[in-house]
Amino acid sequence: MHEITEDERKDHIKYRDSNVKRWIHKLQGSKGKDKFSSKQEKEEREFQEAWQNERSARESRAELARTLSNAEDDHKRLISDAQRQNKAQKELDDMYASIFSGPTPEIPGEDQAEEAVNLAKGNLSQAQDALNKDKTAMQYMDRCRDCLTSANAQMDEALSLSTWDVVGGGTFTDMMERDALAQSQNSVHIAIRHLDTARNYQPQIRELDQVQIDQGHFFSDVMFDNIFTDMRQHERIEKAKMDLQQATHGLEVQAREQGERLRGSRRNVTQAKSDLEEARRSLQEIRAESFGRLAGEDGNDASTEAPPAYSAVS
Repeated sequence: MHEITEDERKDHIKYRDSNVKRWIHKLQGSKGKDKFSSKQEKEEREFQEAWQNERSARESRAELARTLSNAEDDHKRLISDAQRQNKAQKELDDMYASIFSGPTPEIPGEDQAEEAVNLAKGNLSQAQDALNKDKTAMQYMDRCRDCLTSANAQMDEALSLSTWDVVGGGTFTDMMERDALAQSQNSVHIAIRHLDTARNYQPQIRELDQVQIDQGHFFSDVMFDNIFTDMRQHERIEKAKMDLQQATHGLEVQAREQGERLRGSRRNVTQAKSDLEEARRSLQEIRAESFGRLAGEDGNDASTEAPPAYSAVS
């Protein structure tokens, strides 16, 4: 992308430098002026688009690098937690398997209770997966909201500079205005990427409302700067500001909707955990009673300590 930008920049500068002085005295005629302006704006537009794509790609790459770093840290921690949990769970499962492996018709209700536990485990796993996706989607929506906040602030700055430019700000004001618009556009691009990522986790999230930010044209708005070009650009910025506000409002509505989905997912996990604990408790009671009967049959004290409950392991 940088190579493309450099090629477009060279074409833009070459055309500008080789023609401005030569044509400056010949632009009085409207036909010649329109033709030259059209070609100049085309070269400039192609350069702007290439530069914007490169800038957006660089910032996207930096954001991905930060996300990757966080994911790698989480991965290391989760690997350690998973290994510890798996070890404890295996020890417990091995102990119960050695006693209750396979069908146990001699223990009334044990097989049914064990099946209920397995079903509850599956339900909890699904609920937890849905919760994790909704949480991740919400995180990316928050990042999208932060980007739109920045875009609105940059747009406000551009609008303020445009107002100043209308009353005589000059070339420097034009350049600052264009830079603020470029920053706002880039923030919108990043916001769109974050929302697209959120939609990968939660398909019910809708696309961001379209935002058109016209950065103007260097040749017509700066080289031939006058009150009329300033007013037209001011109108374009006001239109872009309205689009951005509409997109921001739409995101806020969606954020509230996602918040409701997230709360629903949390309630589902809480219920699934409760169901699993109840199923485990029932299974534990059946197995504890069987231990008591076996102990009585062996002539031992029926109060022999029962095996550890499943709930001992998170």
